Amino acid sequence: MISIDRFRGALLTTILASLVSILLAVIVFRMIGEQPESNSYALLAEAFLQGRFEASRCFDLDCALFEDKIFVIFPPVPALIALPFVALFGVEFHHFIALGLICFFITGLVWWQITRNYQTDYRLALLLVAAFLFATPLQYTVLRADGVWFFAQAVAAMLTSLALWSALIKRNAWLVGLFIGLAFLTRQMSILYMPFFFVLMTPPDRSIFAINAESIGRLLKLAVFPAIAIGIYFAYNYARFGDPMQTGYAYIFPPEWDALGDPSASWIEDRVQELGLFHRDYLLFNLIHFFVQGPDVEFSGKYLTQMSGFGDKGIALFIGAPFLLYFFLAKWNREYLFAGLTIALIAGVTLFYHSNGFSQYSVQRYVLDWLPLMMLFVVRTVRQDNMGIFAMLVVQALFLNVAMQALAFAANG
Repeated sequence: MISIDRFRGALLTTILASLVSILLAVIVFRMIGEQPESNSYALLAEAFLQGRFEASRCFDLDCALFEDKIFVIFPPVPALIALPFVALFGVEFHHFIALGLICFFITGLVWWQITRNYQTDYRLALLLVAAFLFATPLQYTVLRADGVWFFAQAVAAMLTSLALWSALIKRNAWLVGLFIGLAFLTRQMSILYMPFFFVLMTPPDRSIFAINAESIGRLLKLAVFPAIAIGIYFAYNYARFGDPMQTGYAYIFPPEWDALGDPSASWIEDRVQELGLFHRDYLLFNLIHFFVQGPDVEFSGKYLTQMSGFGDKGIALFIGAPFLLYFFLAKWNREYLFAGLTIALIAGVTLFYHSNGFSQYSVQRYVLDWLPLMMLFVVRTVRQDNMGIFAMLVVQALFLNVAMQALAFAANG
């Protein structure tokens, strides 16, 4: 006779596998139907192949217009990933979701090795990896990787994960610096990981404040590639806009393109044009969506039975991914302290940013800029004796992810 505990375990495993399969199938479905001319990184790759920095046009209107030239404003590494495919298939290349899926699988393999470094139970390790891949915004960025913004975040999540893998598994400071340098040339705030990695690479019995040949050598190994990446980015900005500190965001949404704009995105354009990229007035909106906002579905009609509205600005972090609360149960040490400070710094900056991710149906995607750090300490903290509770929290996150994407499909379809 099957025990109740075994039945519960089998049922929970079945639910988990079913929800993961649905989310993976949705990616494959969109990948098959991906349309050309949707990702501006194809235009940037084309420009590189032709020896120029300006683009011939813009697929998403989130480009800069400077001296009558169009520029894709985003950092260049994702375009370099797409470059060989654009060289083969032209600017109509339309398999960015497939490229995002490759990044997704690489990220999964990396996190499997990281997780197995701390968890001997393969079932718990598998659950932790599934949580990071499917119960966070990572799955959604791959689902939407035909868009320039989402593809960049899928690439950056892979690169920052590879940096963690280099530090924890390979113990190679050169590799850490290389991957953070590449991540910076994908999502700029990745450079803020560097103090954490210096602490992580410092032996536990050594002071992080010691100044000697060993610490200076470790710092140099970590910093060489990021310093080169910063130099490349400054040169790239100067070549485009005549100013090494100008990324191009100052020239997005020009008035000349107002007639082409998306009415549903007019609030973003108004913010950028009238308040700027960063402003204190954005704080309340971002705070509410980061800490408070749940699923936002409106009903209308005489009987309130018709779905009439659907929020796409994101769900609060610990509502959409409650299993991440395990981060606060992690052991407090200097690594945890620097991870927390890095998370607070990156998240704090984005609270004043004009967009919190714009279009998303679960946890806002900008958390991916620091989520690998939080997930590392979740991996270190969860234990086999509370795996059932952790699994239920992951199921809740997965269910909400599936439900919100299904509602979004129904609302938009």
